Amino acid sequence: MIKRRRAWEWQLRDQSGILIMGGREKSRPAARYQGYRALFMLLATSWRLNDLDLETSRRSAVRGEFRPTQ
Repeated sequence: MIKRRRAWEWQLRDQSGILIMGGREKSRPAARYQGYRALFMLLATSWRLNDLDLETSRRSAVRGEFRPTQ
């Protein structure tokens, strides 16, 4: 979190420093809440996508297909 004039800026970045999400809030607690909320949503969405990919690969393995993962 970074204080910019009268607002607090929050940013969510990946391991290489690329900005994924960000925003500004009037108070520090609000910025902290939105930052944690964004992180939670990112983790929840990634879990769902990974779970879906796993289920798809299981179905294709049952059919005898092979799909390499990236």
